[in-house]
Amino acid sequence: MKITRLSTDRLRVPLGKPSRVSLTDPKPAAPDAVELVLVQLETDAGVSGLGFTYLLGAGAAALRSLIDTELAPVVLNEDPRDTDRLFARAEARFRAAGFGGLAARAYSAIDTALWDAKAKAANVPLAKLLGNAKPGAAFVVSDAATVGRDSAEALKALKPHLKHGAMGVRIEIGGGDVQADAERVREIQGGLGENGWVAVTAECRFDLGTALALTHFFEDVGVDVFEDPIPTADAAGYEKLARIAEVPIAVGATFDTREAFFQVIRAGTVRTVRPDVCRLGGVTPLLKVAAVAEAYHVAVSPVRMTEVGVHLACGLASVPHVDCVSWFRDVFTGGPGFEAGKMVPHAVPGLGLTLNEESAAKYRV
Repeated sequence: MKITRLSTDRLRVPLGKPSRVSLTDPKPAAPDAVELVLVQLETDAGVSGLGFTYLLGAGAAALRSLIDTELAPVVLNEDPRDTDRLFARAEARFRAAGFGGLAARAYSAIDTALWDAKAKAANVPLAKLLGNAKPGAAFVVSDAATVGRDSAEALKALKPHLKHGAMGVRIEIGGGDVQADAERVREIQGGLGENGWVAVTAECRFDLGTALALTHFFEDVGVDVFEDPIPTADAAGYEKLARIAEVPIAVGATFDTREAFFQVIRAGTVRTVRPDVCRLGGVTPLLKVAAVAEAYHVAVSPVRMTEVGVHLACGLASVPHVDCVSWFRDVFTGGPGFEAGKMVPHAVPGLGLTLNEESAAKYRV
């Protein structure tokens, strides 16, 4: 089986509410849309593959250009099932410039399409191809309590997900007012009740002193995990946090390389890592991170990408739950569903996704 054609598309999908606020822009403005770049593969065996990557902010045109001009030649006329070999070729192509950054984000769309085709060729859902560890996975709502939403708005957005059985919520903080952040976490946590699971994510926005103070507060209000509180380069700071904080610390949402994950996993300072399929370059490198994490009894919690994350969570024992993000619900048909309080992958082979052509036409750039 050989790849005979690779095509790309670019969509600009509106966001219902602000997703984040810049702390460096003197006039911070949250993005009002997510930029989505799609890849579709065709093969001489009639098997196709669909993949995608996204950005919150500028760079989508560059991503698409990288795919069309630099990365498509890596996989054309190759077998889509050779995911490791093709990933190594893509990394090698960008060795001089560096693979991390836009090149990795661009290749992640191709790699996801390869895995979609690989599972379709095997006639099984991707979760089964990855190991079929469990039929359904717990899920955390990760797009309801973003920086742009106050606690009342967040709790309102959470309600429909809680009816489906969501285990809890991921609260994003770092809007510039630490006291307001703390109060917002308290209000949302209180609104969920005693059984609600709460993760707080800071995306490396705080210094060590502020992060330490917040961990003590989070212990009092019952936060379950504090994610990426300080800059990733502050290894000593993370060691101190891990030693002092009772709230478990998770890291990795901004890591661009597998080696960064290997280092923190071996150091033993965290019990959960947060790899981003897009940042790393796709499913292939994430599986390598997950294998090392499992060897060290560290949990893996992939960032966003629900349509892919559900297969990772149901396929791999080391992935305990899925980020539930509904940005692309109008873009694809098929995809994950809910059964008995769990998120489940579509039963058809591959990712179970089909592009909604009507929505694509509406959002196409």
